[in-house]
Amino acid sequence: MNCDINALRHHQLVEDGQLEGCYIHQPAQGSQQDDKAVLAERLALEKMGYKVIQVKAKGGTTTFAEAMRKLAEKTGHQSQE
Repeated sequence: MNCDINALRHHQLVEDGQLEGCYIHQPAQGSQQDDKAVLAERLALEKMGYKVIQVKAKGGTTTFAEAMRKLAEKTGHQSQE
C-alpha cells in the first residue's frame, strides 16, 4: 500500500506531549482495529518507521482523551496532574 501520511483515514498523529510522533487508531463506525483497511494503513505506517498504537474502544466508541490515557497507561507514561 502506498500510504500518504497527510491523507490518513484511520489513524491520527499525536503532535505533542509524551507520545509525540506516534500514530493512534481512532475507532469510529466502520473503522475498527481488525478491518482490512485499518490494518493495511497501520502496516504501511510501521514500514515507514512510525510507531502505531492500537487502543481498543470500550463500547465501540471512545474520545481522543480516553484513548490517550489508555495509551499512556500501556506505555508506562504517567500524566503530571
